[in-house]
Amino acid sequence: MSYDKSAFLSKKVQTYSFNGKTFVKAKTELLLTMCCLPLPIFAQMPTVIPLASEPHHHLALHNEYVNVYEVEVAPHDSVQLHRHEFDAISIMMSNSEVIVEAPGKPDVRQKLSEGQVRLQSSGYVHSTSIEGDTAYRNVTVELLFRQQGGRNLCAKLIDTQGLNCPSKQASPPDHTHIEQPQYETDQTYVTLIRVLPHQKVTLGGAGRLELIVLLDDASEATAEETSSGNPLRPGDFRWIAIGHAACVFENKSSKEIRLISFRLKPQGSVETIPAPRK
Repeated sequence: MSYDKSAFLSKKVQTYSFNGKTFVKAKTELLLTMCCLPLPIFAQMPTVIPLASEPHHHLALHNEYVNVYEVEVAPHDSVQLHRHEFDAISIMMSNSEVIVEAPGKPDVRQKLSEGQVRLQSSGYVHSTSIEGDTAYRNVTVELLFRQQGGRNLCAKLIDTQGLNCPSKQASPPDHTHIEQPQYETDQTYVTLIRVLPHQKVTLGGAGRLELIVLLDDASEATAEETSSGNPLRPGDFRWIAIGHAACVFENKSSKEIRLISFRLKPQGSVETIPAPRK
C-alpha cells in the first residue's frame, strides 16, 4: 500500500505567523504517529568491539606471527560481541555448553569438548553465552599473516569441506609419539601430537617457527638441558623462534599426553593485513 507522504504531512501540520515570521505547529496525530513507529527504526545497532578489546580475552603472547589469548568465562556469563580481524584457531581447555549469537543469524547451541580445535575466520562477528555450571576456558591463537588455502585434515574446522586425513598417522621409528594433522593453510600447519607414556618428544629448531600449546600436564626443558625440566599445565604454551633451542617435552605419566603444534612458514617482510571491513 502506498501513500502520498507530502499530503500526509500537510494534514498533520499547521502554520501561523507572528511578527512577520512563519512557524510550523505539528498536530497531535503526527506526534502520536512518530511515537508509535517501530522501535528498530530508532534503535542503534549493537556495538561490535575488536577481539583485542573483549575483556575475557587476555593477551599472553604477541609477536609478528601470532597473538595468543588465554580465555576464561564464568558459568552464565557471556563473551561480548566482537569481531575477528584475523583467522584464529581456538583450542578448548574445558567441556562447555554455549549459545553462539551472530547478528542476522539464528542462535546456535553447541556442546564443546576439551581438546576441540575450532576455526574462527577473519571477519567473523559473534558473542557467546556460557550455559551450565562449568567455566569456559580456551586458548585462542590469532594468525597475523593472511591465511590462504585452508584445508581440513583430520579435524573438521571448515564445515563446508570434508576430511583429508592421511590413512597412516605419522610416527617416528622409535615410536615416542604420534602426530595427527588437524588443519593446514599455505602458511600454517596445525598438528595434534600424542606423546606416549614415559616418552619424550623434541619440537622446534630445524630452522622453523613453532608454537606448542599443552592440553595435558607435562614437563619441559631445552635440548641442551639435562635437568628434569619445568612442569607445564594444560593451557601453557611455548613459542620456539628460528635460531632458538628446541624444546623437549616429557610425559612422566602412564597415559598419553597431548600437545597442539602450530608450524608456521617464515614470511620474511610480508605485511600483516587485517580482514577487510564488510
